[in-house]
Amino acid sequence: MSLAFTEDLARPELGAATVDIRTSRPALARSRTIEFLGCGHAMTVDDDVEDFDAAVSWRRLGGVGVLRSRYRSPVTVTCTPPIPWVTISFVPRGAVSFAASGHSVVGDRTRGVVLDYADRVDMRWGPGTEQFMVAIERERLERGLRALVEDVPDAPLAFEPGLDVDGTGAAVVGAVASLRALLAHSPGQVPAVLSGEVEHAVVTALLLGTRHNHRDRIFRRSPPAPRRVLRRVLDLVESAHDSTLTVADLAACAGTSERALYAAFRRELGTTPMAYLRDRRLEAAREELRAAEPGDGVAAIAMRHGFSHLGRFAAAYRRRFGEAPSSTLRR
Repeated sequence: MSLAFTEDLARPELGAATVDIRTSRPALARSRTIEFLGCGHAMTVDDDVEDFDAAVSWRRLGGVGVLRSRYRSPVTVTCTPPIPWVTISFVPRGAVSFAASGHSVVGDRTRGVVLDYADRVDMRWGPGTEQFMVAIERERLERGLRALVEDVPDAPLAFEPGLDVDGTGAAVVGAVASLRALLAHSPGQVPAVLSGEVEHAVVTALLLGTRHNHRDRIFRRSPPAPRRVLRRVLDLVESAHDSTLTVADLAACAGTSERALYAAFRRELGTTPMAYLRDRRLEAAREELRAAEPGDGVAAIAMRHGFSHLGRFAAAYRRRFGEAPSSTLRR
């Protein structure tokens, strides 16, 4: 796991809409965490309770939530099904041992951990440990899986716990870094067009970049969608370029799988669905910049069209149109 990534996860900011608690009472730390996640767990302090201190932060974005936790004392947390989440844990400080179904894995600065909570999970936290945990609704993941495969999955998702963050798991790290940046830099409510795309990125990265029981099915060869289906998707993009649209939304509109839709875009247009959508949003942003009223700014217009990072928007805009968005605005 890259040093820059882990150091960023250790920073406290999750944006203005974060719920934070700081307490020396184990029962309060446990009850508030239960409140955040909507499911129960047990927690015991494995040292002098008088030294206990906890800091917990929670922020939710659609079907994805982020929980930052720090315990000064060593603790044991036990989670028992049913739990409606699949979680990705990163441990920028200290170490956590996760045990389930007779197997155990340690999460630390070099290794992430994916948990599906099909069975009881025991987590043993060392002293001074900090965890950055991304929680994804299981139903959202199952929906994402159905969009990627041709046939209906015959078993629930079951993940291998280890996350190879420097190999196939790099896509997960990238998606989580984008989620972290979006939360940290959003002063209030995140625009729906951005939250939907980041949520989809996390779900897709987890399904494609980790080992689970449906991985082979996802990568099985799939025929492209027919041309009439592609036309339906292009019409949707033209009519709703400023709405929240993910590949899953486009595939649902087409009545096909994401893989078949990707294949159709490659065959007919030589691009991907999201690259096509991004180009159309750039064109729409350009039209709005040209027609902007006094007082309208580049950042606000970019945000309205789904571009959360002004620098990346400006770079993409210059590549596409040969000038800075501010130059278009001034004309």
